[in-house]
Amino acid sequence: MVSYARRRLLGEDGGRRGTFHCTTRCVRRAFLCGQDPLTGQDYCYRRTWIMLREEQLARLFTIDIEFRSEMRNHLHVVLRPCPRAAKRLSAEEVARRWLTLTKLAKCMTDELPVPDEGRVQELAKDKKRIKKLRKQLSSISWFMAILSENIARRANREDGAKGRFWEARFKCRECADPSAILLCGIYVDLNPIKAGEADSPETAPYTSVFQRIQAQSQRKNARDRADGWMAELTVQPENRATHSRADTSRSGRRASDMGVLPMSLDSYRRLLDWTARLIKSGERSTIPKDLGAILDHMNIEQEAWLDTVQGYDELFCHVVGSCASMGEAAKRMEASQLKGAAASRRVFK
Repeated sequence: MVSYARRRLLGEDGGRRGTFHCTTRCVRRAFLCGQDPLTGQDYCYRRTWIMLREEQLARLFTIDIEFRSEMRNHLHVVLRPCPRAAKRLSAEEVARRWLTLTKLAKCMTDELPVPDEGRVQELAKDKKRIKKLRKQLSSISWFMAILSENIARRANREDGAKGRFWEARFKCRECADPSAILLCGIYVDLNPIKAGEADSPETAPYTSVFQRIQAQSQRKNARDRADGWMAELTVQPENRATHSRADTSRSGRRASDMGVLPMSLDSYRRLLDWTARLIKSGERSTIPKDLGAILDHMNIEQEAWLDTVQGYDELFCHVVGSCASMGEAAKRMEASQLKGAAASRRVFK
């Protein structure tokens, strides 16, 4: 498969507006976050490291985390840069966030480091530097670099090891339209079930859907924003009408309150549960009418749904989306055709 410069996919600054599925895998024989089959050492607690860092990065970067799952030897994050949110930050806030991030990359505890206020004020006066840092706060490349470096440093120190911890650079593919985002989200949330680590989405604690279920149960009233520090799953009516409100966060725990999909969490869970049951059992079943209506609304062929979810990682490479979306992406990346065109024709209407 042809390899393309990352800037063709993410843009020159790594923060082109869009939704991107990023994965990174541990290079070592021992499991990153599972039980080492030779020594018996259990590293599951490292998944909590990653989740906490992702929560902290969601607060510091102007990037929404739409979906995520932490596996035994790799992790998935689906990210959406919000460059307009970065433009709203004051120079002092940009400087404070960036200095916090640089300290966080080398931090060996769960605590969020606090930068020196004198350095914050000094950096805020450098207009040229602040302009560059605004872009970096919306850069997926920088997000993955900070996350990967921190976890690698902590694990290396714990293991008494040196050298590379992750495979080369992270892998990245664009989800070019809402139907592709739905497909990707279901695939990511189902990873623990496909790997035999959980029996159902409700028993997979290191996934975005589990976190959303917990966040929904903790809402005090229906008007409270859901999903905690992750991107809100459901696109809210007011955010369709005004993008300015969508590029801000009422809680300050994430980049924006802009939703991800035109469906409720309950609808998403029903589709996820049904797909999980069939994958686990290996059986085939006619899709229920209510779930079929969801797929129809998202312009997804019902007959191709299950096979595409199961083969997602092999069927697509740099871009996932409708034929039109993939055609536009191919032009932007100066490619004649992208892998996944055939699968796109089968699953997307």
